[in-house]
Amino acid sequence: MNSPFQQLLDELARFDAHASQQIALLAATIVLGIIVGFLVARRRKPGVSRKHALAQALLYGVSFPLVTCALLWLCRVLPIGGASTGAILKMAVPVFASLTAIRAVARVLRAMFPASAPAQLLINVTSVLVWIGLVLHLTDLWPVIAHELEQTELPIGKARITVLALLQGLALIAVTLLGALWVSTMIEARLMASRIDVSMRLLLSRLVRAGLFVLALLLSLAAVGIDLTVLSVFGGALGVGLGLGLQKIAANYVSGFAMLVEGSFRVGDYVKLDGFEGKITQINTRYTVVLAANGRESVIPNDTFITQRVEHFSLSDKSVAVTTKLVVEHGTDVELARGLISAVLAAETRVLKDPAPGVLVSEIVIDGIEFTVVCWIADPENGQLALRSSIHTALLAAFRQSGVRLAQSQRVFQLLPQQV
Repeated sequence: MNSPFQQLLDELARFDAHASQQIALLAATIVLGIIVGFLVARRRKPGVSRKHALAQALLYGVSFPLVTCALLWLCRVLPIGGASTGAILKMAVPVFASLTAIRAVARVLRAMFPASAPAQLLINVTSVLVWIGLVLHLTDLWPVIAHELEQTELPIGKARITVLALLQGLALIAVTLLGALWVSTMIEARLMASRIDVSMRLLLSRLVRAGLFVLALLLSLAAVGIDLTVLSVFGGALGVGLGLGLQKIAANYVSGFAMLVEGSFRVGDYVKLDGFEGKITQINTRYTVVLAANGRESVIPNDTFITQRVEHFSLSDKSVAVTTKLVVEHGTDVELARGLISAVLAAETRVLKDPAPGVLVSEIVIDGIEFTVVCWIADPENGQLALRSSIHTALLAAFRQSGVRLAQSQRVFQLLPQQV
């Protein structure tokens, strides 16, 4: 008995009215499936909850092959000439059925990792390869291709590995990596929902993900019969590379783990280095992202935090001192001015009561009496410019109402007679 693929070739070779009718039905069902898939995609709503997003992704992914498969099945069931018994439709139904199942699984996996580009690429490549393998199996072509691949060997060191074993290993690696990614995502979600310190949660999640990836890779290589001792050469080369060209990258990775383990820098801390200050929003394995109050972000290598001087505003206490100076005219009632300044500081919601603000007569200068005003805030990540503006505006209004005047710069110029 001929294989389904051979029957398909024989029917296409004849290309009689029977075959042309099947091809017309197949083209019509595919076009209808594409139209339905396009209409479903247009009705997709962005910004919905994760549960509805998963349902939408599943419906959007399987609408085209599912409708096409259903129409092809109806064409085979209904007595449409002799098309229902043809080899073309007979093979097309399981091909689109397998495509529906694979796309459904792929859409579910893609919805689980929406922000991971490597995971999306791995899912797409794996789903395409699995579908090709199923099509080859359905057409009975796989035994022939597998035999040829098994006869072709590739020399890897002293060992010789067949192309079939290599492809099976790559498929197994892809599947195990997807499984490791799924398990690590579930564990990371549990860790992020716990009450553990943020830095420790990040450290544990990354250690779990890296450990699962390495374990999945080793199990895959061992399952396809690759001797793991061959990796010792690669490990030695990697060590030499890290010692020479990759030492800065390795230093950043080690520094990132050191920052998380020590807890010296955490997400949400307010820091200043190289003239740039802001709040730490991300601590990644290689770099840290610092967000300034004006919205600018700075990507800083992790080893900078370990090897250079960093001003930490919130290591043991988040309180930050805000200092400003002003000069009033000579003859001003010092206690009245001090009271007005203290009242303005007390009215500011961002100014802490403990430690209490300080209003000091710091200097008596030619132009007038200089006051140094010191207050403390607990939210340096919100910036200081808006606070200074609010304090200065309130002080100007209070001085104007009480008759206190700011000093004006006075200079006396004496014109000397010109000497002949």
